[in-house]
Amino acid sequence: MERQTVEKPFLIKHRRAAKAVVLTFAALALAAPLLVVGLSAGHFAGGKVPAIRLLGLYAFTFAFFNIMTGALAPRFYMVFNPVREYLFHIVSGTLTLAFAAAHGTTVLATTFYRGFSAFWIIGPVALGLLVITVVTALQKNRLAHVWRAVHILNYLIFLAIFIKAMIIGTDVSVATAAAYAMKSVMILYVVLATAATTLRVIDRQRIAARHRRAAEVAP
Repeated sequence: MERQTVEKPFLIKHRRAAKAVVLTFAALALAAPLLVVGLSAGHFAGGKVPAIRLLGLYAFTFAFFNIMTGALAPRFYMVFNPVREYLFHIVSGTLTLAFAAAHGTTVLATTFYRGFSAFWIIGPVALGLLVITVVTALQKNRLAHVWRAVHILNYLIFLAIFIKAMIIGTDVSVATAAAYAMKSVMILYVVLATAATTLRVIDRQRIAARHRRAAEVAP
């Protein structure tokens, strides 16, 4: 009887190419905030305002990394070392919190929100929720019964930060070439995150359906 050969998944077959694409994209994503702030009218002059802008942009960037590495974890495991991928997922979430906290603290310390609309409140609320999700993730073994439900808040936080940036974000709400570029990048992140989340939901539904079928045929 001939052995049936099992076809390797696409990502495993093309691991090197996939790794190169992901790392190149990540490098460009990390460079984008520096390029946008550096090429804008104020450049890095003054220190305070550019710092606020960079901290906010990097908080959003690492939130995007966290969403992608979480939603597409099974696929990233095919390309990267699973332990390192999971560690990066945890680190990206922690850095999101660190950058967001630094951004919010600097803004409040310099009363930078004075004169803005009430949409600024999205920032403190998102930061508070982010603290909860990060602490829960770090204690997920002890909080296994609530961890996954709380972790879903990350997707809402990401969307809330995007909405806030679109409305009052310095680097996307003004009519400049740099702002249009950053706005396009952020919209791309949201589209990719939405696609990744949708794919994760479909995967979970398929797994649940397989388990139901297996339970039905079990003696």
